[in-house]
Amino acid sequence: MAKKISPARHGIFLILASLALTTLYPLGYVLITAFRSLHDYAKNPYGLPDAYSLENFTLLFKNYGLGLAARNTILVVGLSLLISLSFSSIAGYALAKYDFPGSKAINISFVAVMLLPSQILIIPIYLLLSKIQLVGHLPGLMFVYIATNIPFGVFFLKATFKGIPDPIIEAARIDGAGFFKTFFLIALPNSIAGLTTIALLQFLGMWNELLYAYLLLPDQTQRLLTPALASIGGRFVSNQPLVAAALCITAGPTLVLLAMSSRFLVRGVTGGIGSS
Repeated sequence: MAKKISPARHGIFLILASLALTTLYPLGYVLITAFRSLHDYAKNPYGLPDAYSLENFTLLFKNYGLGLAARNTILVVGLSLLISLSFSSIAGYALAKYDFPGSKAINISFVAVMLLPSQILIIPIYLLLSKIQLVGHLPGLMFVYIATNIPFGVFFLKATFKGIPDPIIEAARIDGAGFFKTFFLIALPNSIAGLTTIALLQFLGMWNELLYAYLLLPDQTQRLLTPALASIGGRFVSNQPLVAAALCITAGPTLVLLAMSSRFLVRGVTGGIGSS
């Protein structure tokens, strides 16, 4: 016998569908616009194109260095994310499962750093990197991304590792497993959802970051995708198909990652909240 669906569920479905439409329509509009010529777009901005073309994407890679910006972005974000996650996971595990002198003070210091708005750190960071001659170089921006993402990473992963039952950790120690063996063989495999969540959140933050990437890398050859997109939008405001193509290139990887890891994202957030 078919289960009867209540009217309240129909109402909830309609509300959720409407909210989804407010997100899907702009995405679809940008995607369609990216494959239109400027002449075709000027005739009817909100209609369907007469023909689809890759001209905007070819123009971006050939004339505006978006390929180089994409390479710089992948290099900076990839290495920064790897180093940040490595330090954050080890520190979070130590703070969650080991009681040592100064652990509470260290934990409070990480939380205190998280409360500082990133804008007030711009001048000190710029002066510091200028002294060690890292302004205008990719490693300088990597240091900033790593340092600014570790505090929240430690805070989040500490809550994740706290959710691992202590008897499992104690059993590994009794069997002779040291800190790193327990960490790699017990803690990490049981924290995949939390690690995926923090990795995704930090990736999105680094990939879409504009302020530090714009200030610390003034050279066009060192630009990342987001500053490159900002400059294209400023210089070619009337060429909306070109800007839409740049938006697709910039937003594409983040949308794919969100779609692929949404299940882990929900599990990681709820798991971290439940154990904190």
